[in-house]
Amino acid sequence: MFIVKGKRNVRVQEVAVSVESMNRSDCFILDCGKGKSILVFMPPGARKMEKFKAIQVANEIRDEDHAGDSEVEVVDEYSDNMDKFFAELGSGSWDEVPEVSEDDEQSDLQHKQETKLYVLRDGSFEEVSGQPLKQEMLDNTDVFLLTGGRSQVYLWIGQAASKEEKVTAMSAGEAFLRGGSFPKNVQLVRVLEGLETAVFKQFFSVWNELDEDSQYPESRVAQWKIDDLHTENRRRVERAGGTAPGFLPDDGTGEKTIWRVEDMELQPVDNQDFLFGGDSYVILYKYDSGSILYYWQGSKSTTDERAASALHTVRIDNEELDGQAVQIRVVQGQEPRHFLRMFGGQLVIFSGGKASGFNNVNDRDEYDEDGVRLYRIRCLSKDSRDSRAEQVEEKSTSLSSDDVFLLESKDNCWIWRGKESSEQEFNVAEKFFSTLCPGREFTGLSEGSEEDGFWEV
Repeated sequence: MFIVKGKRNVRVQEVAVSVESMNRSDCFILDCGKGKSILVFMPPGARKMEKFKAIQVANEIRDEDHAGDSEVEVVDEYSDNMDKFFAELGSGSWDEVPEVSEDDEQSDLQHKQETKLYVLRDGSFEEVSGQPLKQEMLDNTDVFLLTGGRSQVYLWIGQAASKEEKVTAMSAGEAFLRGGSFPKNVQLVRVLEGLETAVFKQFFSVWNELDEDSQYPESRVAQWKIDDLHTENRRRVERAGGTAPGFLPDDGTGEKTIWRVEDMELQPVDNQDFLFGGDSYVILYKYDSGSILYYWQGSKSTTDERAASALHTVRIDNEELDGQAVQIRVVQGQEPRHFLRMFGGQLVIFSGGKASGFNNVNDRDEYDEDGVRLYRIRCLSKDSRDSRAEQVEEKSTSLSSDDVFLLESKDNCWIWRGKESSEQEFNVAEKFFSTLCPGREFTGLSEGSEEDGFWEV
């Protein structure tokens, strides 16, 4: 279980799994284990930014620590799962949760004093820095120790650290704990470079995933499935000991033809930059070395439509391409780089679809009920061609510090920049804005400095 607490510096820290660790003015994340829910306890007294941070970290725990195989549930005064939370906790009830906790400003100061980064030198740890910590402080040729709480201390192992340092790191870390004023039950957690957990990353002011823009030789990608190709899943594949994934046969500037599944048949698509999450598509891509057949399946498309897209892919390959095409299934949200590059960094994924009673907005088919639309702008690497905009549910819990979002209403438009997003993503968002909101102007916002009108929309 983790407490989410702070006024200016909202942080996450592991606490004992007990009602005695809780209070009614902070948020708590209860990770119920593999294949089970992640419960986010949000009492009425919690700050808005604490609630926002709790949802963000819970989503990261789901995606990174559970490989997406879990569900995040909010527990508050309006939900009906309060009993479930305490049942999973194993003790207590709402009535037993203490009313108050320590002052947030005093807690912020204490956390700042406790958070320090050390590097291993000649068998012992030397202090590198206190807050704010930056990711570039972690040199992959070294071993680092991170303190930031009373329950856990982290031992970060760089991939290029010497064999001697890797062997002696744990014993040096244990000696460090014995020589400090740490509780006897403090845990020394080993973290490998590239496999950092969501809780570890939140100690750093900005955390960017490593850019993996290399093209792997064909011999190393003889067997793969589409889930392996997405940047966010690569570390999960490495953790499982799989082969290095990668599929980038060319620069994506070949010829593409797009069909949408309608009434189980394929219909040509006129607009080559828009897809709908309620539909499934077949995309034929031709380049100098051959042909690729992608069948893209929206997250809200029906089982029949998904099946039809797969059947039509096989049919086109056998009847028109003599069985020589590469067939690739793509699930919404897991588009590989080559797929994005086919769209030149201009891919927009709308919610809704052909059968959803969509409206025509700016000459495009789009499902919309209230005139409010929120788009998540993502760049999977430093190359702007690896970008896409995806319409998401217009609520605050959809926001993520890692990304840039475009919010459009009938009266105003905003580009919201998460504190861990890149300048490149903001620039890409401006380009998408000209496409999605032609003739309009936007207000730029940074995380933590939002105006009231933004939250109201």
